Amino acid sequence: MAGALLRPEQVAERLGMSLSWVYSNKHKIGFVHIGTSVRFEQSAVERYAESCKRGPQPEERDTWELQSDTGKKGSGGWSRKLTTVSDINDRLRGIERGSGRRGNTQRSAKPN
Repeated sequence: MAGALLRPEQVAERLGMSLSWVYSNKHKIGFVHIGTSVRFEQSAVERYAESCKRGPQPEERDTWELQSDTGKKGSGGWSRKLTTVSDINDRLRGIERGSGRRGNTQRSAKPN
């Protein structure tokens, strides 16, 4: 077995997570069961933390595009625009005016 074994409390501190989170995610991290004790290899904890990294690496920063970027070029990445709050509000205003409903029929005025 390579590397030092860490107690769950040490893993929680290193990852900045709660102790209960460490126990709940021990299968994702990888653990060693010795008797009734749970221990973690330091290298496994480091590997798990590395696998959780998100976002562009410095050399990839220029290749990333935002999901809502509608003016993007190329074929990689996201291909559609996300719905924004203002899009939803516009649609709701259309419904209030009666223009946003499907099968909307004009109601005739009732004679008094």
